Order: sequence, then structure tokens, then C-alpha cells
Amino acid sequence: MQLIGAAETAGTAARAGAPGTAAWLRGSCRVERVAAGRAVRLAKALAAEHECTGRALSEGRVSEEQARVIVRAIQALPSSVDAATRRTAEAHLVEQAAIFDPVDLARLGRHVLEVVAPEEADRLLGEALRREEARANRRHLTLRPDGHGGTRISGRLDPEAAALLDAALEPLAKPRPADEEGPDPRTRGERQADALAEICRRFLAATCCTGGGLPDTCGEPTTLVVTIRETDLRSGLGAALLPTGDVVSASTARRMACDARILPAVLGGDSMPLDLGRARRLFVPAQRRALALRDGDGCAFPGCDRPGAWTEAHHRVHWADGGATDVSNGVLLCSYHHQVVHAEEWQIVLGADGRPDFLPPAWLDPARGPRRNTRWRPPDTG
Repeated sequence: MQLIGAAETAGTAARAGAPGTAAWLRGSCRVERVAAGRAVRLAKALAAEHECTGRALSEGRVSEEQARVIVRAIQALPSSVDAATRRTAEAHLVEQAAIFDPVDLARLGRHVLEVVAPEEADRLLGEALRREEARANRRHLTLRPDGHGGTRISGRLDPEAAALLDAALEPLAKPRPADEEGPDPRTRGERQADALAEICRRFLAATCCTGGGLPDTCGEPTTLVVTIRETDLRSGLGAALLPTGDVVSASTARRMACDARILPAVLGGDSMPLDLGRARRLFVPAQRRALALRDGDGCAFPGCDRPGAWTEAHHRVHWADGGATDVSNGVLLCSYHHQVVHAEEWQIVLGADGRPDFLPPAWLDPARGPRRNTRWRPPDTG
């Protein structure tokens, strides 16, 4: 190693017409390419900054492979580790080379800072964990219809949220005990999906009983509204509409209606909500539900895509002008379009089907043709 290092320093390879010391070593000593490269790299490292390891190698106290392991371990230390600590760590590994082979010595080398400078090791570990947590904090959760009647869930959780979810899923995702029909036929993925739905179901039920757990939505406790015609609910036939726009069978809706915080919003023959609130100065939660069922759970202004949770109940005929607080005089608007309607000459009227139409100002459309938001309108259940 000393001779190779001296040849590198003296430029022997160039004088011999070789492109580098490794190539010169291969030609002059018939050394295999990989071995020549490794020898040159080790020789340069020993000559540059690893005097302790070089001396131990020349004295036969470490093997060439052990010397290579020690050099890699010291070079892998963070750049913030000072020179004195590096020398201490190197001396410690040289001592351990008398006991451990290269594999075990490499394992010790990955933790050498914990032995020679434990406080510095703790500080660096804390910084590394903070960096990892910052990277892991990039989290998201997305639910998308899969086009086949189901919903695809994708996302990324930070370690804390992942641990909480795993702890909550595990007891509910265990296989059911075998019975006369045999063992639980569900796959692990199916059991996990069922467990997630059960967690949500139990949490909503607990929220209903205790009055806490989830923040209110538009002034009322979080509620899942399932829309179904009265005749379908009674017969168990037909279909029901979920807030997501998905359609489920009437029998599923009847079963869901047994759960807490899952409300069947029954529609009459004309598809209008029945018994959902009375007139008063401010719209009550039941009336908001009626408006959402009539127009779709979102801002009713044409083209708006803001969901129902972002909306405010607006009087078509202002309260100050004598307008009543009832469903026929109400419409859900997001904050922005609520201001637009108040500030500009938009007029809101009810169409023949009882749903709101927006008549634009004359400067926008001289004919003032009625416009409607079709994004949120539920399928016709009349």
C-alpha cells in the first residue's frame, strides 16, 4: 500500500505511459482490474488521512480487508464530526480488528460514533430523524371511483398516522373464527377494508352517543345522509343515493339506516324532501339538508364546484325584504358566490321541477336565460 501510494504521488503511471495508477498496477503486476482499483483507493486513503490504520496494516495488526472496512466506516461519518473524533473512532476500530473479522468489524463501524462520542451520536440521530419525519410529513389521502361501483383509496401517511391506523385496524382485521361453513374466506386485504369501514361506523355511533369526537359540519353533527324514495324504503326494492353520488340498493339503505348518524332522507313521489324543518329567521340544519337533497350537496351557482360543507344558506328573497326562511326560498351558495349574488344583478327563481335557476345580469346575457349548476344535481328519483 505504501509503494502504491508513493507511485500515485510520484506520477509513475504517467511516466510509464499508463492512463492511471490502477492501469499501471494491472500491467506491471498482472493484478485483476477490480482488485487494482480497490488497492489504489485504499493506498490513497491511507496516505491522505488514515495514518493509524496504515501503521496497523504495515505492522500486521489488521488485514487489508479490515483496513478497507475501517476506512469506509470513518469516511461514512457525517461531515460535521470533527477531526479529533474521527481519529478516536479510527483508533477504536483498529483495536477491535484484533477481535473481529471484516464482517463484524463493519457492523461495529456503523455504530462507532455511539461508542466514542455518544452525545454527538445522539445529536446526529435526532437531526436524521427530524429530516426523515419532514420527508414523511408529505401526506395525502385520495378517494376515487373505480368505474365499477367501488372506490379506490390511495395515499401516504406519516409514521405516527400509519401506526395509529395499523393499531386500529389490527384487532378488527383478524380472521373470523371457523364455523360450520369453514374458515374466514376473506383475504387480508378484504379484512383490512372491512375493518376500516367498521372503525368509521363505530366512531360515528360513538359520536352520536357522546356528542363529541367530530367537529360539526355547517352547524350540525356529522351525518351520513342516504336519499331514497319512500316507496322504495318501505318495499326494500329500488335504489338509494349516497352523498358521494354512488347508488346502492334499497335493502342496503335500510340496513344503513339502523346505524347511528346515518339518516335516511325520505323523498315523496315528487322527489321533494318531506318533514325537514319549519320556517324561522335562520335556516336550521334540517332545512340545509333539504336544500342539499333538492339541489345536490354543493354550491348551486352555475359552474361552481365547491362542496356542501363550504356553503351558506341564502334567502332568494332577502329576509329584510319580507322573504320567509323556508326551503322554497332558500339556496346553498359558497361564500364567494353568496357575495356575487348580493352584489350583482343575479336573480334566483325556482324552475318547474322546484330547483333553482339563476338569471344572469343583462350585461352578461341580454336574454337573461336561466342557468343551473348540473354538477351537484342528484339523479332524478321522481
